[in-house]
Amino acid sequence: MPDQEPTYRLNDGELLGRLMRCPDQGGQRHTVRSLAAVTGISKSKISCMLRDRQTKLPQSKATALADAVDVRRKALFTLIMSASADTDVNGEA
Repeated sequence: MPDQEPTYRLNDGELLGRLMRCPDQGGQRHTVRSLAAVTGISKSKISCMLRDRQTKLPQSKATALADAVDVRRKALFTLIMSASADTDVNGEA
């Protein structure tokens, strides 16, 4: 079975909204539509994230979103530790 990407949870939808309203390095402010186009995340998912719903993303999407609003991933997201991360190679805790 292939390794899955780590999953990250958005810390604060309101913060994401504020960052979207700040001009990026090119002077552009992001809308839900423009952020979706840049990150590959659906418009509905971004809209839900702004309202603190459906806040989980795989690492690549979390990184793309943070890059789009010019912040580090850890400023917006927290790594979700899986239950399997607490077990050793033999499956024992």
